[in-house]
Amino acid sequence: AEWIKHLLAEPRRALLACVVLLSYAACLDVLSDPDVWWHMRLGRLILDTHSIPSTEPFSYTAVGHEFTAHEWLADVIFALLRNAGGLFLVAVVMAVVAWAALIIVWRRAELRGAGPLACAIGLAVAARAAQPVLGTRPQVVSFALTGVVLLIADHVLRGNRRVVWVLPVIFLVWANLHAGFIAGLGFLGLCIGAEVLVSWISGKLIPTADVLRLAAGTAASALAACLNPAGPGLYIFSLTVPGTERQKAIVEWQPPVFSDASLWGLLFLLVSFAALLVIAVIRPDVRSRIVLRDVLCAAVAAGLALYAVRNTAIAAGVIAPVWIALAHDVVLSLRKDVATPARVTPFTVVLGAVIVGLGGATSVAAIAKAAADARQSGVAAMYPACAVSRLATAPPGQHVYVSYGASGYVIDALYPSASVYEYGESISLGPTVFAHYVAIASDDQAPPSARFLLDDSATSAVLTDQPALINDLQTHGWITVVHDHASVLLARADAPWVHEGGACL
Repeated sequence: AEWIKHLLAEPRRALLACVVLLSYAACLDVLSDPDVWWHMRLGRLILDTHSIPSTEPFSYTAVGHEFTAHEWLADVIFALLRNAGGLFLVAVVMAVVAWAALIIVWRRAELRGAGPLACAIGLAVAARAAQPVLGTRPQVVSFALTGVVLLIADHVLRGNRRVVWVLPVIFLVWANLHAGFIAGLGFLGLCIGAEVLVSWISGKLIPTADVLRLAAGTAASALAACLNPAGPGLYIFSLTVPGTERQKAIVEWQPPVFSDASLWGLLFLLVSFAALLVIAVIRPDVRSRIVLRDVLCAAVAAGLALYAVRNTAIAAGVIAPVWIALAHDVVLSLRKDVATPARVTPFTVVLGAVIVGLGGATSVAAIAKAAADARQSGVAAMYPACAVSRLATAPPGQHVYVSYGASGYVIDALYPSASVYEYGESISLGPTVFAHYVAIASDDQAPPSARFLLDDSATSAVLTDQPALINDLQTHGWITVVHDHASVLLARADAPWVHEGGACL
């Protein structure tokens, strides 16, 4: 086809196509988020019982605690995908969701007049910045849907009025997929506020019909979001959780520490965006093209990213289209020559094919790796599969202390015959349980206090790689059941299922 030939013949467009394909590889991650296991198990629980739990289901230290299943629909989708194609299908689909968010970045930048080279560079920066918090997790939905609602806002404010009524439908679904819907409403509110301010500055007391229509669609969306198991209370949950989780010193709820190399993409995005904005402001020909709502949304997104690491992906999705547009305009204002269209030759077509093929090959390799990770052998290399198989021989009702990183895996494999001390949904467990978990997990200097906490909570089995805790428990009568790589499974000596098991190979 002619369009393929022209795509391949234009190096900038070929580079953009390459980056689009490469960005899928950045989105695909099977095992790095340990929460995927309990999400799938909760989804299966909902499907099996035809009800959404309102009290804590998986932790014996928080029995009866209120449980807000703000991701219940995402959990059900995870369970259905797993039934259809295993963990690999869950990972591939969630990577497609994240990839769609990056493609929306590209689309929003094109709406602002950005060319293919700026889009390619900006998309690569966005993918690198977002990558640390992407993966097989419901939070990815909020990354994608934030971009969708801002894209709809762009269209509405450009006169495409009918599309505004898609917003309430999106928020109805979003509020049941992930509590991050509150960010989408917030950014829509910023867009409306910015447009109202622009109207007032220009002397118009009443905003344009497009702005009023977007405001009506946003109000309807806020009402639609109340149609979830928690009702309007989900707003309170969404707004209070960041503060409560931040107090627990959970890494993803803390500000980014830029000595961590995985966050350098975010650092580059923020610093370069600030530099581009300064250049744009001091150059009149570029300043006239700045859109106030874009700058306000980008500034708030940057603040969210600096507040907590988990906001990084949303911030990248909001900032990157503006970054791309500014970079395009600044470069055009600085160059004196005018770019000429590329001449189509066999060499340029071959070169373009090689560039695009590189992106495609990288994504294919990422998919192959994901397939290997999702197999039983890949999972066993990351998680204590052998020790968990031994736990499965124990009578029902086991209380298992296990590290956060493996707790979701234990839940998925053993619930309801076993429950865990602490796991990723620490919101429902509360600060006391979390503080006790941290004391056990870090109690290398005074292991007796860890043992006392385990006794007080009626813990019957421990799966840990902490040498001091292992030695203390063995000294006080706990039996080593099995060694699984660096971890050891121990149980109380009076447990009827206990027998020495050696090591897992």
